[in-house]
Amino acid sequence: MREKKFILNKLNLDDPKMNDTYDEITPLLTRINKQQKTIREQLSEAKRQQEEFAIITNNMSEGLLVIDKQTEILSCNTSAVKLLGAKKAVTDQSVLTMNRSEPFRKAVEGVLKGKHMADFIELEDGVRQLIANPVLEDGKVTGAVLLLVDVTEKMQRESLRREFTANVSHELRTPLTSISGFAEIMQDGYVKPEDVKRVAGKIYDEAQRLITLVGDVMEISRLDEGITEYKKERVDLLDVVEDCKERLQEAADRKEIQVEVIGQSFVFETTKTILEEVVYNLMDNAIKYNKEQGKVTVRIFQKDGEFGFSVKDTGIGIPLIHQDRIFERFYRVDKSRSRQQGGAGLGLTLCAKIATLHNGSIRFDSTPNIGTTVLVTLKGARP
Repeated sequence: MREKKFILNKLNLDDPKMNDTYDEITPLLTRINKQQKTIREQLSEAKRQQEEFAIITNNMSEGLLVIDKQTEILSCNTSAVKLLGAKKAVTDQSVLTMNRSEPFRKAVEGVLKGKHMADFIELEDGVRQLIANPVLEDGKVTGAVLLLVDVTEKMQRESLRREFTANVSHELRTPLTSISGFAEIMQDGYVKPEDVKRVAGKIYDEAQRLITLVGDVMEISRLDEGITEYKKERVDLLDVVEDCKERLQEAADRKEIQVEVIGQSFVFETTKTILEEVVYNLMDNAIKYNKEQGKVTVRIFQKDGEFGFSVKDTGIGIPLIHQDRIFERFYRVDKSRSRQQGGAGLGLTLCAKIATLHNGSIRFDSTPNIGTTVLVTLKGARP
């Protein structure tokens, strides 16, 4: 018995097959060897699955957090750390250390009570949507899974959509109210015969403003949707500039503004109508918001494989606080002045979208009471 005990104590259980012992013990050692092999395979598979899970979650743009019922972090991907604005996530620490905002705290408390929670968290760099679901075992909450999604862009688009709808409604109502009012007083006979022509002219002007507004809105909608049904042709940029100058000459003469065109003929492939829209809008603004006896200079350039044109004026300029927003839809620096000039705040939006259509860019430099220079670069068009 003493000899057997000694042999049992000396058994190598790490590698059972290497033992030289009694035949009676061999089946036991064989079974232990199989169990060890099975355990190693299961551990290897678990490790592989864990690595796959880590690769998948760490490459998600969404943030994923798994917590226990004490709010301690069991698993957390890199996106969750970034989206919550935290420095890092430490397992076995409370998830509440990652974000101390009230919506986040309430969501964690609610989900650990077995409720499905959804809320928005506002951070300095944007808005996150938080969706939290409890993990149940035998009807009891054992933890929770939290999903974070960056919805900043979505919220901005929704805000712009609401603002756009409100602005379109307002801009359409203004000329329609004027047309309706003038037509009503004519219908009721309150207009003297000698004033009929003047009142009819007012109705015509408001109708034209309405047509222009609807056309601009439709144009922007088409560009937003990526619908470009325009036929391309060979167009001379200098010809387009000269044509726009001729069309705007009367408006320039009324303010005694000198319009100068500098540059040579430059022919490239584009759509004439949309190029004219950009040039006309920028030159029209340079005249509208210029000073009496001012100057507008349009310069055609070609340099380092890029080409385009600039429009420089000696006008009222754009205050610094407005400069970041002038390409927004319906945005106007001076609303009362813009309404008098007939603008709806869509011209520069169209210019920016059309420049983008050419893989180009539009930028400006403006100083109040000195003037504004707008530079349009057309990288995408082929000379």
